[in-house]
Parts: sequence; C-alpha cells; structure tokens
Amino acid sequence: MASQGLTNREIAEALHLTRRTVELHLSGAYRELGITGRTELSSALGRSQRVDVD
Repeated sequence: MASQGLTNREIAEALHLTRRTVELHLSGAYRELGITGRTELSSALGRSQRVDVD
C-alpha cells in the first residue's frame, strides 16, 4: 500500500491499525530492504511508482 502511494494514515484506516503501528512496520521493512524511506520503496520491491493526478 505504501509503494502504491497511500499515506500512513490511509494505510492505518484501511487495515484498522494505528498510524504508529504502520510507521513501525514500514521502518522495519525499510531496514530489511536496506533503504532509507518511502521514495525508495517501489524500486526496492521492483515495482513502478504510482502517480496520482487529481
């Protein structure tokens, strides 16, 4: 969900979690993937980034 461009708040609401829980899981995933943040997530997962145009 994060690699698709959803915010931590949107992910938390969709999964019925707290925003902090999402942040903790994402930071753990970043560490495992050897990346520093959300901007590197799509490429680390081998996916193209979604661009929202509203």
